[in-house]
Amino acid sequence: MEPSLKTLKRLFALSCNQCAFPSCVLPIVEESGTVTGIVCHIEARNKKGPRYNPEQTEEERHAFENLVLMCARHSKQIDSEVDRFTADTLLDIKKIHERRGGIELGIGDAKKVEALLEDYRSIHVHTKRATIERAEVIHAGTVQLKTTRSKVTISPMEGTIAADRLSRNYIKYLIDRYNDYASKQPGRAFSFAPIYSEINKKFGAKWDNVPISRLPHLTDFLQKRIDQTMLGKINRSKGHHNYSTLEEYRRKYDEGVRD
Repeated sequence: MEPSLKTLKRLFALSCNQCAFPSCVLPIVEESGTVTGIVCHIEARNKKGPRYNPEQTEEERHAFENLVLMCARHSKQIDSEVDRFTADTLLDIKKIHERRGGIELGIGDAKKVEALLEDYRSIHVHTKRATIERAEVIHAGTVQLKTTRSKVTISPMEGTIAADRLSRNYIKYLIDRYNDYASKQPGRAFSFAPIYSEINKKFGAKWDNVPISRLPHLTDFLQKRIDQTMLGKINRSKGHHNYSTLEEYRRKYDEGVRD
């Protein structure tokens, strides 16, 4: 059994074609049509899977309520860290991500969903079949497989915020401060993703790939966003600081202290 196309369309629309993991804005399906995300089961589809619930029916396992879309990295993480990412935790992540509202599916989006379903089938159907076929031709009592894989390290791009540890930590500190303040505003649906999308749109790059020469501009942008939150305005009216300056953060960072 598998999720229906109708279910995946609803999931895709409400996810806005983005990974549901907090702060992640990676697409599930690229504009080219390449599927880079995963249809994840909150409670596993089979007995050996993470968070498996024996009381679920097959229909419930593949229903909208038990599915969430994530990038490959975070899909691996939630299934490897089961104690941290329980079913209840994933349900909360799903609700927060979908709470901001979805998109209306156009023709191009519908094709992306179809590609997503085909990719799901290739993972859960073709892989299983291939495993069975390989098992049928193995007659040895013990089979040992050895593989060597070179470790690949990707260095930050030179001249970007990511290449300067202090600058990267400071910008991430401001982003986290904004998300913390914004999430406390009453009567407003909150998602971690928009601030990352706004930075990408305004500066033409992912937040840590912004050129180091634009650090003052990005800093000013984030500090103003923090000050404009309700909590930020309240703090300012009382004469309280909403964040550390870069120099203040530098001193705390050098001493290994974070506020």
